[in-house]
Amino acid sequence: MKHLIYFLLFSSAVFSQNYQYAIDEAPKAPVTPGINNQQEEIDYFSAYLLPVTQKATLQSALDKYGSVRLEKGDYSGVNITMKSNQKLYGHQSLTRVSTITIAAGSSNIRLENLLPADNNIVLQAGGVISGCVFKSIKWATLVGTNIMLENNSFINFSGPIRIDCSQSGYMRNNKIIKHQSQGGANMLVLKGNSTTPSYGNVSLHTNFLTPHGDTSDLNNLQSLTFVGLDAEGWNLAGEGTKAMITANNIGNVKITNFNGANSYSAVRTPSFDIDAANVFFLEKSMNFPTDVLSVRANMFLVNGTGSYIRKSGTVTGFDLLGDLNGSNLIRYNGVDQTTAMTNSTAISNVSNTILGTKYTPWARPFWETLPDPLGANWKTSRTGKPDQTSYIQNLINTKGVAELPEGTFYISSTLKVPIDSNHGIVGQGTGKTVIVGITDDFPLISLTGGQDANFILGYLTLQGGSVGVYSSQDFGSQHLTYQNIKFVVFRNQNYGIQLRRMKGFDNNFLDNCSFVNCNIGFFQDPLTPYANDLDTSSFVDKTMFYKNQFINCGTAVSMQATRADNLNAWVDCKFDGGTMALSLTAQNSPLAANCDFTNYSGVNIITSNVFSIYNSHVYNNKVTGSIMNAISTNIEGCQFLDNIPMFAPVLFNPLSNHILNSTITGNVVTTIPANKGYGLESAIYVNNTFLANPTLSKLLVNVKAGVPTVIINSASNPYPQFLVTQ
Repeated sequence: MKHLIYFLLFSSAVFSQNYQYAIDEAPKAPVTPGINNQQEEIDYFSAYLLPVTQKATLQSALDKYGSVRLEKGDYSGVNITMKSNQKLYGHQSLTRVSTITIAAGSSNIRLENLLPADNNIVLQAGGVISGCVFKSIKWATLVGTNIMLENNSFINFSGPIRIDCSQSGYMRNNKIIKHQSQGGANMLVLKGNSTTPSYGNVSLHTNFLTPHGDTSDLNNLQSLTFVGLDAEGWNLAGEGTKAMITANNIGNVKITNFNGANSYSAVRTPSFDIDAANVFFLEKSMNFPTDVLSVRANMFLVNGTGSYIRKSGTVTGFDLLGDLNGSNLIRYNGVDQTTAMTNSTAISNVSNTILGTKYTPWARPFWETLPDPLGANWKTSRTGKPDQTSYIQNLINTKGVAELPEGTFYISSTLKVPIDSNHGIVGQGTGKTVIVGITDDFPLISLTGGQDANFILGYLTLQGGSVGVYSSQDFGSQHLTYQNIKFVVFRNQNYGIQLRRMKGFDNNFLDNCSFVNCNIGFFQDPLTPYANDLDTSSFVDKTMFYKNQFINCGTAVSMQATRADNLNAWVDCKFDGGTMALSLTAQNSPLAANCDFTNYSGVNIITSNVFSIYNSHVYNNKVTGSIMNAISTNIEGCQFLDNIPMFAPVLFNPLSNHILNSTITGNVVTTIPANKGYGLESAIYVNNTFLANPTLSKLLVNVKAGVPTVIINSASNPYPQFLVTQ
């Protein structure tokens, strides 16, 4: 009997040990030999992994290894100084760290996936800081005094940026791509000096959310550019007195897609108070009658609403206003321009403002060939594979984040991930870790309920199944915010990401996500018709798709909104192959910047109620209708190289098109069908080359109700003027 008991105990122990082994070490099929990750992933996984238990040695690890990767956890309490060529990578969940100093004279520093909550990133004075990348940094304050900052990139930066070079130093040609700051005050401070001027800094996609006091302090800069700016509830707590954009002693100011409101703020101040030599607005939707412009400023506005007042004194600047308040007119100093201008002084002043200085456009993005770990026979190879659903779900349930090793994991039912900022799945790279649906009748990942939170997903390929990531009220009320999805490839799904009748997708960042051979890559799937039900509206606000690739998808992005979407952006994205790139409705200020659109063969490449596109190239397409089908467009610095009509007529709506500094091969004049119901076209053309319409290739043309009038009869010389370096 004793021997039997020992046998049973031994057998139980072995079973328990084997069961635990089965959970922790599930068998997995290897990925295809020779398939590698994308370069940024290779750099990340090549970095020295410093365990959180050794956080006190973080500085010495950086000095020894140069490139350091952190675990999920809290590394705070250890201040560090970054020097040239050093890199610090946090976990996909964003790793908590303390104050980081960027040493003077440093170059090629990289900070990524970090949460320096309530701490500073300090830029040190004394030498030029250049070529650095600060990416996916949350709740930090970037500070620097009398520094020299040149050719750096701040990407998906959440928190105030406060740089004061009023005594010495400068800021030049820095890119701020997706800047979001919430609460507090002085969300953007940029101060220069006259001895060593600051210029060429561009903010692409800015969201100032409910600053309790003043929002910005911009002073003594040669140039200042915002492409896409949304501000909400500034001076919310009544702690400030200034306009949202407060800019003094500036050379050239350019602002596009200007949106927002502060009707619920304790103190309501203007949207702008600008003193500059030249001010340019394109699509100015935000307006207050108290907005202020200096007497010296030349104001050039295309497609705007509202009015402004000049400061006291003799006005020396001019006002050139095109399509103000939907007027379909061009006014110069209050006079409608219905024929070509003849005043030589006025023509010279306006021409110089329109042409500006020719600078270097932002470099075209480079897209790597996406890894395809399972190859063309992935469907047949999944037959008979062991089901590893329980293995991954157990990791999610017990560890929060399922850290998957290299390998291919086959699942037969959906993986459930809570929206609580603590759960998710992270692999070893898009070429090394794959989750595959054994069948295609279920979502690979389903999100369960959560409000004002997110989940963790990165460094893997999701292949097969009906949907890659599924968000729906079926699993509880959902509102996703501050969501970072990084290096995920969605392959061979009906929908890569589907937002089905959930609440909202707000202030999110999709970093190097790719959608390959999907019916729809990103699918906003709201309740229709809209019943004023926010819990099923699925709105998408202030979300950026950064360096995404959409390859051979029927429709790359479908966002047929009900409650309007606000200021979503596609930056450095590749749209290649399919029937349509962007299918949008009910949008406020959507924009594409520095993107390519190629190999589309449907009716239109882009459809939307409104759309803005900057520095983008469109070529090798064979659509049967027109490139764009929209009621209102804003286009700057683009090249449309296909001999395809540019615009399509829209039933019951007049068209309003605004084209600047671009080259267009196809017919830019919209042909309106003879039957009733189609609106006529109005347009403003500024410094374009129209190969099919050479008589309109002038410096300034106004089109009203389909009739063009050349306002400045000088030859055009188009080149981008927003997304440039000086």
